[in-house]
Amino acid sequence: MRVRHRVVGKHRALAKRPVVVTLGAVAALTLAGAVTVVVSSSAPSTQASTVSQTSTVRTGSVVRFNVGATHSPQVEQMLAGHAAVAPRAAAAQAAGSSAAASTVQGIDVSSAQHSGGAAINWNEVAGDGYKFAFVKASEGSYYVNPYYASDIAGAQAAGMFVAPYAFAVPNYSGGALQADYLLDNADYAPDGRLLPPILDIEGDPYLSGDGTNSCYGLTPAQLVSWIGAFTAEIQRRTGQHPVIYTDPDWWNSCTGDSNAFTADPLWIANTEVSAPALPAAWQNWAYWQYTSVATVPGISGTNNVDSSYLSSTALELAAPGNQSDRVGNAVSVQASALDAGPAGGSAPAIAYNATGLPTGTQINPATGAVSGTLPAAAATFPVVITASAQGDQNATQKFSWYAHGRVTLANLASKQTSIGAPVRDQIRARDALSGCTLQYSATGLPPGLTISTCGMISGWPTRSGSFSAKVRTTDSSGATVASGSVAWKVTRANGRGPAGHLVLHRDGKCLAERSPADIAIETCSGAASERWTIAADGSVRIGGKCLTAKSASSTASAALDLTSCTGAQRWQLGSNAVLRYVSDSRCLADTGSKNGSRAVAAVCKATSNNTGSASTPSTSQQWTVPAGALTSDIAGYCASTLRATSGPSGDPTLRRCVTSGAQDWTIEPDGALRAGGKCLRTVSSSGSPGALLHLGSCTAGASDQVWQLAGGPVGVHLVNPASGLCLADPGDRATVGTLLRMEPCVATDPGTSWRVS
Repeated sequence: MRVRHRVVGKHRALAKRPVVVTLGAVAALTLAGAVTVVVSSSAPSTQASTVSQTSTVRTGSVVRFNVGATHSPQVEQMLAGHAAVAPRAAAAQAAGSSAAASTVQGIDVSSAQHSGGAAINWNEVAGDGYKFAFVKASEGSYYVNPYYASDIAGAQAAGMFVAPYAFAVPNYSGGALQADYLLDNADYAPDGRLLPPILDIEGDPYLSGDGTNSCYGLTPAQLVSWIGAFTAEIQRRTGQHPVIYTDPDWWNSCTGDSNAFTADPLWIANTEVSAPALPAAWQNWAYWQYTSVATVPGISGTNNVDSSYLSSTALELAAPGNQSDRVGNAVSVQASALDAGPAGGSAPAIAYNATGLPTGTQINPATGAVSGTLPAAAATFPVVITASAQGDQNATQKFSWYAHGRVTLANLASKQTSIGAPVRDQIRARDALSGCTLQYSATGLPPGLTISTCGMISGWPTRSGSFSAKVRTTDSSGATVASGSVAWKVTRANGRGPAGHLVLHRDGKCLAERSPADIAIETCSGAASERWTIAADGSVRIGGKCLTAKSASSTASAALDLTSCTGAQRWQLGSNAVLRYVSDSRCLADTGSKNGSRAVAAVCKATSNNTGSASTPSTSQQWTVPAGALTSDIAGYCASTLRATSGPSGDPTLRRCVTSGAQDWTIEPDGALRAGGKCLRTVSSSGSPGALLHLGSCTAGASDQVWQLAGGPVGVHLVNPASGLCLADPGDRATVGTLLRMEPCVATDPGTSWRVS
């Protein structure tokens, strides 16, 4: 079996990947007041009566205390009263046990099963008889389980079948978005032991915080629509029906006992002894979680592990996933089925068959192994594999097999750019096929640039110099099928940019050059000594010199100077209009309110704003900088106040970058993003993914007009803390007139990355 780490080919979605919030060694991490993660020194643990988490995520005003748990506190408590049956004793289970429950069992885990950060010994888990493991991969579109990758890999290495699941939070973001979030962050790529993804949809753990109810404040019709969007996206991207996890009471109450998803296998949570109660829409179940208090060897620090039976009539097929191999190559992949047969009996033989296999390959009907030699001509083969067993429903999976020709790389010509200029270059592989059928990687790229698995190089160069990037392309075998080099020269920024006053928020005075070594604040005038330029690299310039902070101790203020520009004297505009010196993170500050008071680079200070979000910087460290462009990482495009039909105000759009008042924006100390005397606002105070933005009248204290800056040092996210979403060019369209929207913050996506000039 060859384990791949992605889905290749035409069905690979280029969905935006929201900022991955993981729990690591840091004590706390704040994303511009929008998402806050708090981690204590002890690891999460699950109690039988309650779910106590020592890690939380804050989204807006809601504290997501349950992110580390497997399921909701309500379900975990309900199942805690049901005794566990160890797999080795399952054959001797009570006569009253369900005839549909096989002796095959599995577990599901989250970060709660990693007491004190301890790893799970998956060999011990498998050795005790557990055959499958479901691992929580994500919650909503704001949390990723930091133990997911290691747990999936460990369980597979121990010979277990595995699947990722998403804990749904339907009132946070859309169903398709949360499906993409699951697949992207689980790096979902079927490999012969990976089962279909799972949607965990149950009662709202956060109803006391979000002010709704167990149904997330949604109607049955709205929930059915949400679930339909999730399942449709999983099918579109994987070709598989996702498994649905739920409990019958919640499903009946919150979806109106919808029968729209009977084609999706059911994983039911229920405490019945003889057989689980089911929603009326389903006639049978695939998995039955019957307890939350199993004691499992290999999982230390807790005796509270969720355990489930596999139905004796269930047949689950793990397909190998999309393949890409050289024409004429000998190939071998594996399809495997999880089956048990009736309780206490022997499992029936499984028969495999396939249609659409590449010419020259065949499937072993007894083992599911596919082998042979690919044809000599490049082609794409849509494959369907079916597993069947007496007494079970057939299980079918689809995937594509790409037989690629000789691979050559294109667009490797030498390139030149400058610090702070967005880059967007597509490396192309010619392999006689269309679409993204191979995987790209690169080393030696200029700092600030990354390459996607489909060959798109993007980002913001942060250091000048000459670089030689080594690009390689691989197929399913992991072997390099093509490689090449790109010579890349990054020059210093040219010094052009928005120019004007740097105005101190505290008293409205301006930063002024009294002499190269005397930078002070004075009453604003039209003097040339007060006219500063903010260059693309973040340098603050006047008279051809760059504002420089001299070195100082960690607690002392640093004097300012004007020196020759080297590319190292860079300031980053941050939330609430502070200017931080990149090399030591000190803030530009004044030392008094009198004319001529020195300006310095001081330790950044903040005062509480009593709102529960990020603190407000000291007024002595807040500056309004000259209005300038919001430059997109979609190279050559900027945010504009022009509507699709032209004219000021209205809905902001994406336009070609030009010198125009319609592209002049300022970040204000109160968090407002202003243009033409108006503020960029979300359509509603809560905001939702995909929602449009508009320029409206500025209202003091309005949460829908507050923007925080995260990331950098060049490209940043513009985050609205009230919604936790970012200003975005949806779909990275690079199209004049594209309406800007609210979207999840995406760590490496050009559409949510901006340079604030």
